[in-house]
This record gives sequence, structure tokens and C-alpha cells, in this order.
Amino acid sequence: MSSSYLKAKAKFKREKLRKKRFSVLKYTNDLRKMVLIMDLSALDKPVPKILDKRRNKVSRFFTVDELDLEFSNSTRRTYERLSGGNGAILAVPFDGKDFYLTSEYACGFERYELGFVKGKIDAGEDAVTACNRELEEEIGFGARNITLLRREMTVAPGMLQLRMFTYLCTDLYPRVLDGDEPEPISIIKVSPSEAKELIFDVDSPLTESRAIACLTLAMRKLNYL
Repeated sequence: MSSSYLKAKAKFKREKLRKKRFSVLKYTNDLRKMVLIMDLSALDKPVPKILDKRRNKVSRFFTVDELDLEFSNSTRRTYERLSGGNGAILAVPFDGKDFYLTSEYACGFERYELGFVKGKIDAGEDAVTACNRELEEEIGFGARNITLLRREMTVAPGMLQLRMFTYLCTDLYPRVLDGDEPEPISIIKVSPSEAKELIFDVDSPLTESRAIACLTLAMRKLNYL
């Protein structure tokens, strides 16, 4: 690998991507040449002005913000969003042979859903600590190796103020910590070939978008995709 390629890649990584008109590099077969291929300048558009903001506690779990906005074309609208707290984590455990998915009751659809360990980050807690804590509380395992899959992932960003940090968790060991789940969460072990079916089968029982995205990232990280 040429030194010019490594220097260019390091320089590109250091720069603030959203301040650049072009922000994705595609490296050709000749590693000394780089082709700019994606225009993200629309992300630099001035955000609407917040004229007023109101916060309403609507239940034990949910807080709704009302924002009176004025857009750059002078149009005014009132938007609502669910407040997101300190953020959340999603953990993809892998024991070297199988991924550990969960089966947990999902009130939104009144059924049990396939997914992964996830939970809120407590006040004063960092994301990696929260990840290991949630693993121990939900499935009774800790992880010696916790690798970042995506620094930030959002869910329905038009109405939900939630940042999710996602991790691949390996070198697992048994460790049970008491949690707040109403019943034990079942573990479903899935091989990489079965995981591929869960990702790409149009009738897959894995329907949650966060779980699909994170399993795909984990498969790529482990060189199964």
C-alpha cells in the first residue's frame, strides 16, 4: 500500500466531513488516484430557527418537546419530538461461532420479536460501560472485547431525539446482573450463514431495522459479508 494513499486517507479522516462539498472517496485500482463521488453539501443548509420550545411530560417514560420553527424560506411550523435522554446502546454478541439474538415481548406489535441486547445509557455512564451492563442484565454474559460498529445511529430522527451507539461484543464470559426485565429474555443462537438469511430473506422473522443494520455491520466486521 503506497504512502501517498495512507497520507491521503489520514488527511481525509481528520477533516470534518460535513464541512466539505464532497465527502466520500472512492479509491480506484491505482491507489494514487482518488475519485470524489458524493455531494453532501445539502447537509450544510442552515437549520430552521427555533422561535420557542416547550417540554411536556406525557407519561412515566415519555417526554415530548414542542418546537416552533421558522425555515429559511420564512415558513413557520410547530414540530414535536420525543426527548431522547442520554442515548442508548445496542450490543451484537458473538461467541466465535454464533450470534446471540434475543426473543423479547414487543408491546408495539403485541408479539415476541427477534432482536439484540439494548438499553438506555444511565446518567454519568459511558456507552461501553452501559453496553456491558446491559449484556449482563439481559442475557447473563459480559464481553472482554467491545468493538464499535457505528459511532452514532438514529431511529426515526424526524420525531425521536435518540442517539444509539452500536457494538460488536466478543470473548464472552458468564456474568449475571439483576435487571428490570419482567421475565427472563430468551437467547437464540444464530450461525453466520443463518444470520445472512435473517438479513436478506424478504420474509425474515427479523424485522427490527436497528437489529438488521447492526447484524449486517457485525457480519461485515467479521468478514462474513
